[in-house]
Amino acid sequence: MTGLFDLIQQDKAARDFGMTAVANHADENSPRWTDRAFDWICKYAESHSTFISEECTAAAHAAGLPEAHDARAWGHPFRKAAKKLVIKRIGFGISNRRHQSSTPLWNSLHPNFWRKS
Repeated sequence: MTGLFDLIQQDKAARDFGMTAVANHADENSPRWTDRAFDWICKYAESHSTFISEECTAAAHAAGLPEAHDARAWGHPFRKAAKKLVIKRIGFGISNRRHQSSTPLWNSLHPNFWRKS
C-alpha cells in the first residue's frame, strides 16, 4: 500500500525530473543558458528586495538573455538561487502573465538589503 509520504516523494521526483529535462533542453538550445539565468537572478537580487519571477525574467529578456523554449526552464535557476541562499520564498505575489493567479514572492538575501542595527 502506498502511503501519503510515498506519493509526495513520487510527486517531488517527477517535478525534479521535469525541471531538469526542461533546463537541459534550454542548455542544448543556448549553451550555458541555466548558468546565465542563475547569474541573472543573482544580479537582479542585488537591486530588488522583493520580486516575483516574471519581473526578474522579463528584465533578463530585456537585457538580452535569450528566451528559453519553455518558460518553465526558469524553475531550475530559481531553485538553485534559493538553495544557495541568494533568494528566499516569502509568500505569494500576483502574476499578470498567468491571469492574476498566485506565484511565489521572492525576497533577496543580498547584503544590500540587510538591516543596519
